[in-house]
Amino acid sequence: MKLDTLHTLNLPYNQHDTYWLCVSVMNTSAVSQLDAILSTAGMDRLNNDDSVFIVKCNKAWDQSWKTLRGWIDQKQLLTSVEVSIMPGENMPDAKEIGFARKSVAVIDSIADGLWLGHAMIEDRLRCHMQPVLDTRGKVYGYEAFARLQATNGEMMSGGKIFTASRQLNVEHLIDRVLHVQAIKTFIQSDMEGYLFVNFVPGFIHRPEKYLEGLTEAAKVYNMPPKSIVLEFTKAETPRDALHLRGIFEFCRAKGYSVSLDDINSVAVATRLIEVIKPDFMKLDMGLVRAIKKPSEHGIIKDLVQLAHNANCQVIAEGVESEDVHQLLKESGVDLFQGYLFAAPSEAVVRKQVI
Repeated sequence: MKLDTLHTLNLPYNQHDTYWLCVSVMNTSAVSQLDAILSTAGMDRLNNDDSVFIVKCNKAWDQSWKTLRGWIDQKQLLTSVEVSIMPGENMPDAKEIGFARKSVAVIDSIADGLWLGHAMIEDRLRCHMQPVLDTRGKVYGYEAFARLQATNGEMMSGGKIFTASRQLNVEHLIDRVLHVQAIKTFIQSDMEGYLFVNFVPGFIHRPEKYLEGLTEAAKVYNMPPKSIVLEFTKAETPRDALHLRGIFEFCRAKGYSVSLDDINSVAVATRLIEVIKPDFMKLDMGLVRAIKKPSEHGIIKDLVQLAHNANCQVIAEGVESEDVHQLLKESGVDLFQGYLFAAPSEAVVRKQVI
């Protein structure tokens, strides 16, 4: 059985061969000035409508937009227009264009992040692993990180991928692709222990749909769900506690382990532990690096005590020096991750899997 995740992608700004670039004039006093600019750019009025202009583009519509944007900006008229990017061979009508209208700032953001969509379609998203160690220095598991191979062969960092994924509103797609690649990499590389993967519950309405790729991959590669840790940051927590509880009850019913990430507050940890009942809690990197300050050291000790009372193991990430490592161990932290031990890196494939 071949596991294919790319068929699940929905990238409306990347995956079509033909697009329609539509400019709607929102300020009637600017129509005459924009008429000259847009006509020069090869745009036609939509059904003789003075307020809507349209031109057919290929999938590199972002280049057409950036050129057109420069001409409009020269006349300081960017605030007078809204833009629609419509895929498909057939020319859209005025109603469709109206529904798809976005501000110039939003279209700029989408255009700037378009490279990520191309990379996903071309299957250039990679999975790098960073080990998580126990107090004896033994490997306890690995965290999966998204990396992207640029067209020149260089690997791009997770920060750039995260920014572009937000611009395209495809964070969940990045996660779904990475889930499958992480499991495949873990098994191919003969890794042992727990696999920590990102989990973004903030926009999940149907967790069974969001996790279907991960669930299928776990079955195909014969990986026990309990050894897969769904790791989420408190910044992505839905406001509705009942909704959050429902998501994690589903995850537990499927057998997955759960981890809280970026925890730096006892109050926040108390609330989330009560709702989620996690198996792991990861300390915020900034808090870890500031452990030499008495106030931060005290917070870490309180968080460790809170977690242990709830039968939850504590992970410290961002460990970069031996003295910080020792202070964390003395504070009761159970697991460690950081550049002191190893940077995220591409795993060595040791065997082939289905």
